[in-house]
Amino acid sequence: MARTSKPVSRRELALGRELQEQYERGRTWVTIAVDFDISKTKAQRLAKAYREDCDRRAHQNQLALFG
Repeated sequence: MARTSKPVSRRELALGRELQEQYERGRTWVTIAVDFDISKTKAQRLAKAYREDCDRRAHQNQLALFG
């Protein structure tokens, strides 16, 4: 049985976006986690949730465009 994750709030998505941008600028997850006072795992989880949300929105836009 697949584990379902709880929905991510807009605040968490905004934080995930900031974390992802920091990572893309070359900072390490450990440094980012220390700066934001969260665990490395939580930082990675929020950034992943942000990326998945972006992918989901892009897919929905493609369906609307070509559907």
